[in-house]
Amino acid sequence: MKKQSLLRKQSHALCSLGLVGLLAATSVACSQQAEPERPMPVAPEGTERWVYNEAISDEFEGTSLDTAKWFDHNPSWIGRQPSLFRPENVRVEDGMLILTGRREEVKDAPEGYHTFTTAAVQSTHKVLYGFFEIRCRPMRSALSSAFWLYISDSLKQEEIDIFEICGRHETDSTYPRTYFATSHYILKPQNVQISDHVTHMSDVPWPDRTIVAGFKWTRDELVWYVDGKEIRRRKNDYWHSPETINFDSEAFPTWWGLPGEQDQGGEFQIEYFRYWTDPKSMDELTIFENDMK
Repeated sequence: MKKQSLLRKQSHALCSLGLVGLLAATSVACSQQAEPERPMPVAPEGTERWVYNEAISDEFEGTSLDTAKWFDHNPSWIGRQPSLFRPENVRVEDGMLILTGRREEVKDAPEGYHTFTTAAVQSTHKVLYGFFEIRCRPMRSALSSAFWLYISDSLKQEEIDIFEICGRHETDSTYPRTYFATSHYILKPQNVQISDHVTHMSDVPWPDRTIVAGFKWTRDELVWYVDGKEIRRRKNDYWHSPETINFDSEAFPTWWGLPGEQDQGGEFQIEYFRYWTDPKSMDELTIFENDMK
């Protein structure tokens, strides 16, 4: 429709104004065109002027995973036993990134991996600070749905779990309504681990609804949001290294337990991932190559 409208305008200009008039009219039309609208974070105050980063963000509108932005696996880990990450469980379809968990056996699977396969997607770049947001529906399964940031080297491990969700539980109805927001910091030589988390409860199981999960990471603080409402805030004492962006599903045999016999897995559906940076810190390098390939 836009192309047809433009042709009609050009035809009218040729008839009434001639070539000079056409050029003038075209110039005015171009000057009046609005800049492409950039999405803004959902609701949190203080991010109105943050800059949308299209190079890192993804609307998942194609038919396959953008390999310039994402791995269809975790390059340094094959999954939490007994669940095995498989690239076959990652797909882009109907405008969504979909991670699937399944009850299945894999021939010649590594020792300790059996019964369940899951999925992992990791960013090809690391980022330092910013605002992170996804719109998603968690998997209706005791195989987790998770959105997290992570980096590990010989000295330390930094991890920020924006959320971990158990979407189904056979004996404890509170698990599927619980949103775990966790931060971890490990000093490896000293064998010191600092971990803390906050739980946010929903009136209904999280897989029954669509969630907008947001997270603000600055030099000074970490702030978690659900549907634009703050659920947790803590001082940023430790998390100052570039980290990868991760979506995955895992089995947790020692946390909430393995899926029951009727739990065949499910789909963790992500409609978009969006990333913004604070213009106050644009002089800082915020995008890094992922050396975990």
